Amino acid sequence: MSASDVWLDTVTPKISIAINSILPVLHKKGYSTLVTAKKQTQTTDMLDALRVPYKTVGIYGTTLKEKLVVEQKRTLEFLDLFDKVGYPKVLWTHGDISAIRTAFGLKIPIVYANDTVFAYAVAKLACPLVDYLVAPKCFGKSWSKFGISKSQIIHYDGLEELAYVGTEFEKPKCLKNFANQKKPVILFRDAEYQAVYCKDVKVDSEKLLQELAKLGTVICLPRYEEEKVKLEKISNVWVPPEPVLTAQLIPYVDLMVGSGGTTCRETALCGVPTINFHFWDVQAKYLSKKEFPIQIIRNTKQIITVAKKRLTKTQKIDTKKILDKLESPIPTWIKHIEQCLQKQR
Repeated sequence: MSASDVWLDTVTPKISIAINSILPVLHKKGYSTLVTAKKQTQTTDMLDALRVPYKTVGIYGTTLKEKLVVEQKRTLEFLDLFDKVGYPKVLWTHGDISAIRTAFGLKIPIVYANDTVFAYAVAKLACPLVDYLVAPKCFGKSWSKFGISKSQIIHYDGLEELAYVGTEFEKPKCLKNFANQKKPVILFRDAEYQAVYCKDVKVDSEKLLQELAKLGTVICLPRYEEEKVKLEKISNVWVPPEPVLTAQLIPYVDLMVGSGGTTCRETALCGVPTINFHFWDVQAKYLSKKEFPIQIIRNTKQIITVAKKRLTKTQKIDTKKILDKLESPIPTWIKHIEQCLQKQR
């Protein structure tokens, strides 16, 4: 039984995609890896779509009590897994408490990648336990208030999405005939409203979606399984029947509207006009300042007004020159993973 050098844990689709980008770099350097994932909509589906080998550990809770119970169980499941496959040398994760607590309890160094400072409950529990927190420069030293030394907060001048933006992905079957859809095409992503950290979004997303559907075809990427049936009843709204990446949709999309922070950043980075009504706008402001095509609007009527203008006048812009000035987080992640590995020798 040979223990893995690097344990990577994911509980979100974005981090599943990021892991897909990190793994080749680690493997090229000769490190062995173990990927674990919480079983929930899109996270494991995304790993499957990307053909990333992983072990399923734990499930997603909805109520506060369920979240607490499943996190405790997940810790025990990690221990059972490590007894079978060996105990890893370092953990890289994006904020799952059970993974961080497990690693801390086993004296496994932790590299904590994070861009959700608004997830206060997670930050309070995670920050005091990690060795390094790697975050976008635009957040400053925000996390220091949660019990981590400022010297442990590592910055890069970019966003996490730069770990994979520009990567070529195989087109899924469901998109092969999508070019025949009614134009224009609007991509929509709602708020992650079941998350503990999700604050009230002032926009009436259901009404907004219905209004957007009058302007063209809306591709809707639902957060949760129970949304699909409801969404499919709205005329001109299409829900992909299989996991799709934003990168795979970019060629078809004329406008992005949503509170999906990740999706909005992905489209803006690729030059798609983007309207963001997310409750936390630090990264959107960062992109706007860098001249990426993103606006922050939190009024339903105003969003529709701007959407109409964008669809009639604005086209995608070439962002390559701006992108070249930003940093991917991967080199910084790898650097601090290796520093933790050196401590274990």
